[in-house]
Amino acid sequence: MLTRLLLILLPILLPFALYFAYYLVTRRSRSEADGEMREEDLPWVERGPWAWLFLSGVVMAGIAMGVYFSNSGPAPGDSLVSPSYQPKVLENTDTDS
Repeated sequence: MLTRLLLILLPILLPFALYFAYYLVTRRSRSEADGEMREEDLPWVERGPWAWLFLSGVVMAGIAMGVYFSNSGPAPGDSLVSPSYQPKVLENTDTDS
């Protein structure tokens, strides 16, 4: 579950979080200088580059998965041993006699 979170969700949400932080930091200076504006009059940055943010998140998730899956697994030449079940031998500990 943590792997999915770090490889898929985090890279997709990271551009949105960075844009939101940028918007919060620069909002006051823009609103004081420009005054109140209609949505059509807002600069393209304030309207939100939502498609580009999502696309960059998907690209970052793809890069993260590529790096993770290319670096994980056994080293070349290592032998893989599949897990096997070894049942525990139970001894009779009946003390009724």
